[in-house]
Amino acid sequence: LERKSKAITDSLKQNKNNWEETFYQMLARNFGQKINSEPFELLAKALPVSVLSKHKNNLLQIESLLFGTAGMLEKDFKDNYPKDLQKEFKFLKSKFKLKPIDSSLWKFMRLHPPNFPTIRISQFANLIYKSSHLFSKILEAASVKQIINLLGTEASEYWQTHYRFDKLSPKRKKKLGADSINTIIINTIIPFLFVYGKEKGEEKFCDTALSFLEKLEAENNSIISKWKSIGVPAKTSYETQALLQLKNEYCSKKRCLECNVGAKLLSPT
Repeated sequence: LERKSKAITDSLKQNKNNWEETFYQMLARNFGQKINSEPFELLAKALPVSVLSKHKNNLLQIESLLFGTAGMLEKDFKDNYPKDLQKEFKFLKSKFKLKPIDSSLWKFMRLHPPNFPTIRISQFANLIYKSSHLFSKILEAASVKQIINLLGTEASEYWQTHYRFDKLSPKRKKKLGADSINTIIINTIIPFLFVYGKEKGEEKFCDTALSFLEKLEAENNSIISKWKSIGVPAKTSYETQALLQLKNEYCSKKRCLECNVGAKLLSPT
């Protein structure tokens, strides 16, 4: 948590201690997962949350702002939906003097279609549409279940039959999955609560962050599977985060002698 806190405190300084803006940027970054985290963060920085909040009651306008600033509306379309987005964005782009990011930054290769950036952007738009002042609601949340419910979002109707503009696909609802929600809670919500508690001198938020980690199920990835195979199973995200930290910050960097486990294994006695 201390390590993850630095990125948040650095971003806070850049945003002149604007918690809502910083939270929005970090949330966007994690919506992009690892492969599209950077373009998602660039999108959030190019499109301030204050602009989105002025259109919080109009989903089409929120989507047009996000897809347009993402650089995804700069071509000719056949379907009415992207044409409508394009029309809205043409006006909003001029109104707010927005500069779209380079569309080539978005990666689609080696991704399952439900994780395509188009789907993620629509899910993100729906989250903004249904949850104004999201950061305040996160601070008020009394349980992990409340946060999971807040983050439960799905792509809009057009995306039920598409993964990319103008390309029809079998009908399927595109809800944000449980694993994705847990990842966002672990990498955005919990570190933010921890930093907020530290910065404001309110220990209860730090305690809440840790208790949320203890209540989330263990993560499931290749590193955690390897820990399990050598007899170190994890039951909660509190434990998996500790194991990931050990692997990434100590084992992978060969800092064995700085680690109590490594020092004991290498000790002649």
